[in-house]
Amino acid sequence: MKGRCDDGSFPYHPRLMRRVVLAALTLAAALVAVPAAGAWTTLSAEVQPAVIPAVLVTQVGTELISFDSPTGGTISVSRGGGTPKVIVANDPSAERTQLVQQPNGAIQLYFPNAAGVGRMTSTDDGVSWTGPIQTLSHDVGAVSGAAVMPDGTPLFSQDGTGFVNVFRGLNGEAVKNVFPRCCGYHESLAVDTTGLVQVAFYSNADPDGTTVYEPLGGDLSPGSPTALKPVAEHEAPLVSDKAGNTFLAWAPGYPTATVFTVVPFRGGQPAGDGVSFRASFTGGDPHMALSVDSQDRLWAAWTGQNAVHVARSRTHGMDFGAVVSVALPGTAHEISAVGIPGNPGKIDVIVNTGSSLIEQQLLPGLSVRVFKTTKKVGKKKIVSWFAQVLDDGFGVTTAKVSAGGHTVHVNASGTARLKGLPHGSAKAAAPGYTGASFKVP
Repeated sequence: MKGRCDDGSFPYHPRLMRRVVLAALTLAAALVAVPAAGAWTTLSAEVQPAVIPAVLVTQVGTELISFDSPTGGTISVSRGGGTPKVIVANDPSAERTQLVQQPNGAIQLYFPNAAGVGRMTSTDDGVSWTGPIQTLSHDVGAVSGAAVMPDGTPLFSQDGTGFVNVFRGLNGEAVKNVFPRCCGYHESLAVDTTGLVQVAFYSNADPDGTTVYEPLGGDLSPGSPTALKPVAEHEAPLVSDKAGNTFLAWAPGYPTATVFTVVPFRGGQPAGDGVSFRASFTGGDPHMALSVDSQDRLWAAWTGQNAVHVARSRTHGMDFGAVVSVALPGTAHEISAVGIPGNPGKIDVIVNTGSSLIEQQLLPGLSVRVFKTTKKVGKKKIVSWFAQVLDDGFGVTTAKVSAGGHTVHVNASGTARLKGLPHGSAKAAAPGYTGASFKVP
C-alpha cells in the first residue's frame, strides 16, 4: 500500500483483515479462558470516567503509575504499589499524563497544564520529582502518547480537531502534525530497535471508522500508512519489543467490535496475520492495552463481558498462551496495563470504573494438551494417555497434574503420564501461573 487515495482517505488491507479473522477461529479452539484468583484493590476513588493512568516499570523494576484528577486539579504518582502522592497541585487543565524513562535513568512525566504541556523529572526512581518545566507545546489537551528514542530523546503527542501532533525533544523542540485530516484520537507512540518512530490512532474521518498506523520519517513526516477498518471508536495501543517488532491492538467490527486483534509490524509494514481473540462485545468494549515486559514478553489486556482478559506471548506475538479472565465489579471505562518482571512474571491491570481506579495483578495462564500413544506388545495394543502443561507452547517443567486426590509431576518437557489418575475432571498447576482444568480420558 502506498500513501493515501486520491480523495484523501486511507487505503486498507482487506486481505489482512480476512486472514486475521480466520486466525481468530483457529485460536479460539486452542485457548481456554480460565478464572483468575485474586481481588481488586482501589488505587483512587476520585477520578472521572476518561482518566487513563500511565504505567511504567523502571530500569530497576519499580512500578510507577501516574494519573490525573480533573476535579481536584492534581497529578499523582503511585510508586511500588504505595499510596498515590500528589506531585502537581492546582492544575486547572489536569488531564492524561505520560511516563517515560531515558537510558540514563531519568524519568520524565508529561502532563497538560494551563500553559500547555509541563514536564516533571525524577532521577531517583520516582521517589522525588522536580519541576514543572514548561515544554514548547501550548495545547492544554491530554498527552495521549509518549516514547523514547534509542539515544534517549523523548517523544510525546497530543490530538485535537485537525491534528495529531508528535513532539520530539525533552521539551518538544520539534513538532509535526502527522494527521491534518479531521480527526485522530487515542494515539499511541512506539519506537523500534532501528529508531523508527511509529504512531497509531483511531480516526473518524471515514464514515465507518479507521484504526491508522503510520511510520514516521526522520523529520516525523508520516510514511506509507496502514488503515484497518471498519472499526468503532477504540484505543490504538502500540508497543515495540527488543526483537525489532512493533505490535498494534485494534478491535475490528462496526458499530460493535467482534474481535480483539494484535497485529505485528516490522520496518513500518504489517509483518503477519496477527492473533485474534473472538468475543461478544457490547458498549465501549473492548478497552485495550499492550505491554512488553523486561524479558521481552508481549502482554495483551482487554475488557469484555464484564471481565478483564489477559494473555501473554513468549513468541513475539506469533502465538499467545491461555487467556486468563477475572470478573469486574463495575463497568470498565478505560484500562491500562504493564508487564511486571519476574519468572514467570505477571501483569498489573488498572481499570477505570467511572469513578475509581481499581488494580489487580494477574498471572499468566496454563494450557493442557492431552494426547495418547499406542504401543503394540505381542497381539495387544497398550494405550497410554499423557498431559503436557504449556505456556504459549513451551513446556512448564514445574507443573503438576492432579485428579481424585492423586498428583503426578511433569518431566523436563512439561509432560506427565496420566496412569493412576481417575477418569474425569483434572487440574494442572504450577508456581506463578493461573491453573487450568482438563479431562482425563
